[in-house]
Amino acid sequence: MKLSILFALLIFTSDFALGQKVVTKKQIDSINNLQYDVKIANTSKSVQWFTENLSNAQKTKYPQGIADTYSNLGLVYYFQGKYDKNTNCMLNAIRLYDKLGLKSKLAHAYAEYGYQLKIRDMKMALRNMQKGIKLAESVSDDSQLGAIYDNYGVLKEMNKELDSALFFYNKSMAIKQKIKDNLGIPYSANKIALVKLMQKKPSEAKQLLDYAYQIRVKIKDVYGIAENLNYYGFYFKEIGNDKEAINYFNQAVAWSKKNNYPSLLEDNYKELSDVYARNSDFKKALLNYKNHVLYKDSIMNLDIRSKQAELDTEYQTEQKEKEILLQRAQIAEKNLWILGGFSLAMFAILIGLIFYNKQKQKTTQLQKENELKDALLKIETQNKLQEQRLRISRDLHDNIGAQLTFIISSIDNLKYGFKIEDEKLESKLNSISSFTKETIYELRDTIWAMNKDAINFEDLKTRISNFIENAKIASHGIDFQFVCHGDFEDAFFTSIEGMNIYRIIQESINNALKHANASKVSVNVRRENAGYEIEIIDNGAGFDSVNTISGNGLNNLKKRAKEINGEISVTSLKQKGTTVSLHLKTTKYAG
Repeated sequence: MKLSILFALLIFTSDFALGQKVVTKKQIDSINNLQYDVKIANTSKSVQWFTENLSNAQKTKYPQGIADTYSNLGLVYYFQGKYDKNTNCMLNAIRLYDKLGLKSKLAHAYAEYGYQLKIRDMKMALRNMQKGIKLAESVSDDSQLGAIYDNYGVLKEMNKELDSALFFYNKSMAIKQKIKDNLGIPYSANKIALVKLMQKKPSEAKQLLDYAYQIRVKIKDVYGIAENLNYYGFYFKEIGNDKEAINYFNQAVAWSKKNNYPSLLEDNYKELSDVYARNSDFKKALLNYKNHVLYKDSIMNLDIRSKQAELDTEYQTEQKEKEILLQRAQIAEKNLWILGGFSLAMFAILIGLIFYNKQKQKTTQLQKENELKDALLKIETQNKLQEQRLRISRDLHDNIGAQLTFIISSIDNLKYGFKIEDEKLESKLNSISSFTKETIYELRDTIWAMNKDAINFEDLKTRISNFIENAKIASHGIDFQFVCHGDFEDAFFTSIEGMNIYRIIQESINNALKHANASKVSVNVRRENAGYEIEIIDNGAGFDSVNTISGNGLNNLKKRAKEINGEISVTSLKQKGTTVSLHLKTTKYAG
């Protein structure tokens, strides 16, 4: 088999070297039918082969060859982590297979694309996978169903539906063993092994992993070997043999780097970070965690995801438009004369309007050009500011956020890895962990505000509601109320106003929880002609607001109110409770 593949490639490449102009359909098919492991063993070379093959299929006007090559390119781009190109190629393949009526290949393309979407968009992944299963079952294509059931099991496992996952894995294994699919059998064996490991059956899991690995080494499946090394690392991590786990994860990293498998690299670095942290080697744990974040961000790149979503939407729209166009054609056939007369009338009216507006357009053209220049200048300034915000928030998230998360993980590992008998030490660790989590929440709030020029009231309301819900969970026996009076549909705030309003409410509630011993806390927001009135009321112990010197808490509230040109007042009576009132004039932002 390997010799035949090599022979096909030699013929293919030699034709170009000799300047042959005509490439046959058989030669195009020989490239498209390369074995799966050959396609992904060296993705850079595969891109070159299939790009040339696509060009030849297009020149030859061979539709199935074009569709097959798009499908192969989509697969290779997926393994390279180039998800925008992956989406474009897979949707092109699906369109062509559908047009050609090739149900079996269409089933494969739907299912393969669904599997490739599993990390980026699970809902879309399931939708495409189910289309593929339905088509493959309708034509009783066992060769397709073996792979599709396997991949569908992966989606079920990711959704924590282990029984369903095991059902489809076993179904896939039975088909693959029946048709002697040595390339596909290891995939099913590994998936079943991981479920067995989750079911606390390590000996059964190990037998299946060894079975899959032996087949992959025998057939020289490069990606499969890299994947199995990762599975071995996970197996030894789960049974507590950290030394062997680190050994296999490092081998998997080397294979994945050599062959450019970013998804595997991301997972291996994460697992290495966990194992090193569990063994208190925090320097290596942090290094591997940063590598994990780096590869994860490259995989989940927002620009790529946006492009992928755009292409998906475009395809769905295209399918709907086909149905609409068919209906419109039927209606147009009945109303052709009416539409023709109406079009002529409209044309005459348009000609008259063109002459009428010609002079008017000349007069206003200069004014519009000046307005356009001003608008472009304003947009450019806003874009630069937004870029700065995004860069700062990205740095905060990637560096500070990752390090704070690592601190929490390290403290948890210390608590579970060592028997801490000193209550003061345990209390201190819990205090540090809680403070770090609060810092992460505040960092997220800051990033949320930084990424917006303006914050609408509904967004702010959701943020406040989430905070109150968290406070309700943490404080048993306290009745919380959040009521908004008036119409807030056109209410917008600047990011600074929104953040300070949120912080004033947050600090007031925290003060009531920490110092007032209240059983009820209410937040009331009113929309008035002159602006907004916000009250935070508790029925706690209260204090003598006349004779009490203002502390840091009250000074912070006043400072925040002053920053947004607001006025704040605090009234309190002992044993009666406290009311914090914020009056904010109407903001310059309007709906």
